[in-house]
Amino acid sequence: MDVTGIYINKNGLYPNEVESLEDMDWERDKLLTQKLKATSYGDWQFHIGMINTKHFENRENLDDMFVNKSERTISEACKDIERISIQKAIGLFGTKFSCDMDWYLKNQNAIEEDLNRKILPLDLNDKYLMKKLEQELFYNQMCKLFGETEDDHNKPQDDETIYEKCFIVKDFRILLSYENYMFASAKRGNYYLIFRYVY
Repeated sequence: MDVTGIYINKNGLYPNEVESLEDMDWERDKLLTQKLKATSYGDWQFHIGMINTKHFENRENLDDMFVNKSERTISEACKDIERISIQKAIGLFGTKFSCDMDWYLKNQNAIEEDLNRKILPLDLNDKYLMKKLEQELFYNQMCKLFGETEDDHNKPQDDETIYEKCFIVKDFRILLSYENYMFASAKRGNYYLIFRYVY
């Protein structure tokens, strides 16, 4: 994500990790998506990576590979949260992340495709319905990118979504927040997620 848009790996969900690392060419493999949007401040970049837990003996090895314990800063921004929605987690980096409902409303057939059911025509005046649709579309997009888990059925107490599922990451840790750089990691199913933010 950056000021120009949100890009995803064109090789899709769960590409071969060894091939991806050995033949990494982000400019070649990135694909702009119109279905999601993100905003932050100034000139910024936000990256989310994903790697199978089988490549690490434990979570500490993953965290140490990216941020050595001696380099970790202790500040108000550094957090350790057991369960959090991905939107709230990304919000801790000063970034708003959601579906682009303007795009969806201009391409309403894509709503039915992404929800895999008939819902047209939409009642655009029903604000509750529109908010629920936005949250469901966002959830489905996150599952396409990062996979679905049973844990999504149990929302955190402080979550205000009206859709019955919430895209959850576990053991979310902001390990470094220094000057214009932040780094965090989390777990989802059999994968670790890596969050990097530069502003």
